[in-house]
Amino acid sequence: MKEITSTSNQIIKQVKELKDKSSRYSLGQFVVEGANIIKDLPKSVDVLSLFVEKDKLSQFEDIVNKYDDSIVYLVDEKVMKALSDTQTPCGILCVVKLVTKPFEKEGNVVVLDGVSDPGNMGTIIRTCVACGVKTIFAINTVDYTSPKVVRSSMGGLFRVNIINSTYDEIFANLKDYNLVTLDMHGSDIFDNLDMPTPFALVVGNEAHGVSQLLKEKCNKLISLPMVGDIESLNAAVALSVALYQLTFRK
Repeated sequence: MKEITSTSNQIIKQVKELKDKSSRYSLGQFVVEGANIIKDLPKSVDVLSLFVEKDKLSQFEDIVNKYDDSIVYLVDEKVMKALSDTQTPCGILCVVKLVTKPFEKEGNVVVLDGVSDPGNMGTIIRTCVACGVKTIFAINTVDYTSPKVVRSSMGGLFRVNIINSTYDEIFANLKDYNLVTLDMHGSDIFDNLDMPTPFALVVGNEAHGVSQLLKEKCNKLISLPMVGDIESLNAAVALSVALYQLTFRK
């Protein structure tokens, strides 16, 4: 176990670089912050380094003991603040290896078309895991390795395969899927209980919805019924309701 007290330390500089998206992908690494998320990381996740605020070492002893001392670094409060993406760091974070996996046709999938809010992305990831979705295709979305998405996914990020994709790749990979798109002008989802599987559920950008290209290629447009003057639901909420209905419908 090594101690680092300077923000100018080369190891610290390298971790700070991971705040930049291009660095995360070029280095193949990203940061995971938060005791609960780190504690529940699947064994398959390759943890490259672990940083703990030394004054809080006893608080995180059960986590630290899981890892070899050679990758554990004790840092002071100043260094932890330099590494952290939060206003009030909890005192522990780690760097993990970024792994990209090929698409495996297993069960239903979700397609995100331009989802831009990190909180929405994290919530969608968690919902997908809860509904047994193994793959999420992401087209022009907020980066799933960004600190806010990692935190809001609450570990779900490591339990689903997220594939940054293009429209052409979507159409090639999902040609055997029933492409179902959430759209405010679609038919009532509760009138579509006999949806063929496997399906690919598409949700669009928070402000502009699903692109016209995807709408034209989809097999069905569906919507959630609403009472009152509300025109649309939050993207993550809409996807969650629809995904549960399509997955667990009786």
